[in-house]
Amino acid sequence: VGGGTCDLLETTQKSLETAVQAVGPGINLTVIGDTIQRIADAQGFGVNRQFCGHGIGTIFHAPPLVQHYRNHDSFILQPGHVFTIEPILTENGTLGFITDSDGWTVRTKSGERAAQFEHMVLITPHGRDILTTVK
Repeated sequence: VGGGTCDLLETTQKSLETAVQAVGPGINLTVIGDTIQRIADAQGFGVNRQFCGHGIGTIFHAPPLVQHYRNHDSFILQPGHVFTIEPILTENGTLGFITDSDGWTVRTKSGERAAQFEHMVLITPHGRDILTTVK
């Protein structure tokens, strides 16, 4: 894996980890997008706007939608909320994506590389728990 790819992977993972640490009870969901965008911008990477994280409930991809870029989608987190944070960062600020004919595989329109990491997070009375961490 080349150096640029390693930087992309490391930055994407760092943006996820930092966003997870930023959430807790009483925090606005917009902190996730602010955090991820700040980290991506500092390294010259783009933040995907076509895909987002989501709430976890009785249906798949439940509200709230979790935007990974700066936004104004205000939603105050409370204990018991469960959602995903799953940023996708791209090389050279590339934003456009296309879906292959299989209906699942997604690629950047430009052919630039992208990286994605994801966690499911539970808001607790005193912070957050990562539900997708292997212990």
